[in-house]
Amino acid sequence: MKKTIGVLGGGQLGKMLFESGSPMNTNYVFLEKTENCPASLVCEHQILGSLNDEDKIKQLGDLSDVLTFEIEHVNVDALIELEQKGKLVIPKPNVLSIIQDKGHQKDFYSTHNIPTLPYKISAAAELESDIESWSDERFVLKHRKGGYDGKGVQLLSKNQFQELLTNNDNSIQSPDGYVIEKLTKEAVEVSVIVAVDQHLESKSYAPCEMVFDPKSNLMDYLITPCRLDEKINTACEEIARKTVESFKSPGLFAVELFVQKDDKIYVNEVAPRPHNSGHHTIESSYTSQYEQLNRILLNQPLGDTSLIQNAITCNIVGPEEINGSYELGNLNQILKIPGVYIHLYGKATTSPNRKLGHYTILGSNTQELENKLNEVKKLLTVKST
Repeated sequence: MKKTIGVLGGGQLGKMLFESGSPMNTNYVFLEKTENCPASLVCEHQILGSLNDEDKIKQLGDLSDVLTFEIEHVNVDALIELEQKGKLVIPKPNVLSIIQDKGHQKDFYSTHNIPTLPYKISAAAELESDIESWSDERFVLKHRKGGYDGKGVQLLSKNQFQELLTNNDNSIQSPDGYVIEKLTKEAVEVSVIVAVDQHLESKSYAPCEMVFDPKSNLMDYLITPCRLDEKINTACEEIARKTVESFKSPGLFAVELFVQKDDKIYVNEVAPRPHNSGHHTIESSYTSQYEQLNRILLNQPLGDTSLIQNAITCNIVGPEEINGSYELGNLNQILKIPGVYIHLYGKATTSPNRKLGHYTILGSNTQELENKLNEVKKLLTVKST
């Protein structure tokens, strides 16, 4: 009997998940409050509603054999209730409840002997005194809940924090509390995608190196395989596998790690879903992260995670100065470059730093990839229409 996959969320991750299921004629239904969202371009079976609406989530459950989510900010209590009634939810809702709260995440790593940077969990009332007593002048301040795509994460000095506090700045307002974390020095950020099937067998993808935009705190581009030495890459993969296996849940997980100059490796965060750092797998790997998740949801064998070719993926984001409708400039010139693949997410409007799409570049070595990346970056523009 053909199964139906229910997805909470209708953004670009859902869109790419549905596209990857098309060759196998997979059935989907998704819940999303926005009618003309990216996923609606490729899937017509939409429940219109909030990802926190318990009744809408139950409706999605009634129409689905298995549920998953493409964003963490959903009603986890409703998913727990569905699971208790026998509905299969992947990843397990208890994993989502840990990951939704950065404080719980950090405590989970500490409890399971997973290397993570020193931290302190702070309530709003104690935040000022906790920062005053923090050992380092500079630190990372994270909101425990609600942050995504660089939002809710700030690299601050104690003086900068005091200025924000004096001005009652919204960026440090978090009713759910905070995590104060040690700032890494000269660290490389690495991501490892780990897939776990319904029998808890796992496979991982080659680590990729992420390069971030210093202003937006968003990933600008990634390189895979990671340019660190083989020993470090192997260690990153082992730590990522250990982290994910500690959750004891099927699913697809992106493990973000810091690799310091002294070769110490720390887990930063885990995303329990397809991730920006796995987009390249659509072209660069035998099994994309999206096909892999479909296999997991349908209780099929995990696919081959090997790289076919080295890759760079770069985000296409909205410029600071443009709001509203847009188009890409020099698209035909870019499409003439061998090994360049453009993915647009179907978002009707742009705003500063909004993810509009990405492009993946394939090549035989890092130098070739970087040359092509520089060429595309010079050509690609986002223009107001």
